[in-house]
Amino acid sequence: MASALLSSVPVFPESLMRRLAGSRLARLANFTVRGTLNGVPLRVPVIAGIGMMQPPIWEQEPWLNATFAKLLDSTEGAFVDVGVNLGQSLLKVKTLRPEIPYVGFEPNPVCVAYVRRLVTINRLRHVTIAPFGLSDHAGVVPLYARDDDETDSSATVVPGLYSTQDSWGKAPVAILPGDNALASLNIGRIGVIKIDVEGAELEVVRGLENTLADFRPAVVCEVLPTYSGGDGRRAFRQPRIDAFLEFMRRFEYRLFRLVPTGEVVPLDTIAPHSDRTLTNYLFVPPHALASWTGSAPSRHLSKCEAM
Repeated sequence: MASALLSSVPVFPESLMRRLAGSRLARLANFTVRGTLNGVPLRVPVIAGIGMMQPPIWEQEPWLNATFAKLLDSTEGAFVDVGVNLGQSLLKVKTLRPEIPYVGFEPNPVCVAYVRRLVTINRLRHVTIAPFGLSDHAGVVPLYARDDDETDSSATVVPGLYSTQDSWGKAPVAILPGDNALASLNIGRIGVIKIDVEGAELEVVRGLENTLADFRPAVVCEVLPTYSGGDGRRAFRQPRIDAFLEFMRRFEYRLFRLVPTGEVVPLDTIAPHSDRTLTNYLFVPPHALASWTGSAPSRHLSKCEAM
């Protein structure tokens, strides 16, 4: 049945995706686009517009490839992806190291259905997609997302994160503590954790406390900017960021910023800034620090520079 379904969907070159991006036709048609990532050929489904993006999914955040490759080469255990969205990190991991177990957590059911299709048509192995989010408690919470985007990458479970959030749609989603979820899934050793949860990283790491203590995985995490002192977002976000950093310091993690140029810059803290391109960070445990401090610039980013 799966083979019949795959053969019935038209397959087009990536140039078609570039021409159709943003068009009405792309939102109505179902087709598959061919692409290549890390030398590996891929098939990317476009289902009623979902999966259509510019640049294509396999070209999103290309500088993360080198970071993931280095992490996967230097660690043992599964790659845990908290906030799968449409599988951007999944494709990087599986084209770099196809045999490494990948476990993804995603509360948006539309994204879950899409990623499962992506896994099927590319015949990816050792992949688990769990249809819920991670937090520091079990429950059902609203997922805030813009009504015009079913797979909104800015969707969040944190009330008050965005000033326009009250006008967004809300849908109930399940959340579980990561320690409990990983134990129930029998994942075993964890090597790398990637967190992209639109402001909820504090609750996620609190729910992964035992995992961080037991396995000391490297952690790649997005942290949204807090902007200037006069911006209302700073008063809400900065205390949460400070609490998140303090939690990670308990495990003696060292903080680095991942810059789109490929630089890995050591930091003492995350100072207020307004640059949306500087939102990705790497937390390295003490036993792995030597391999990162040698490749990073020796200076620290000052608060003035971060502004």
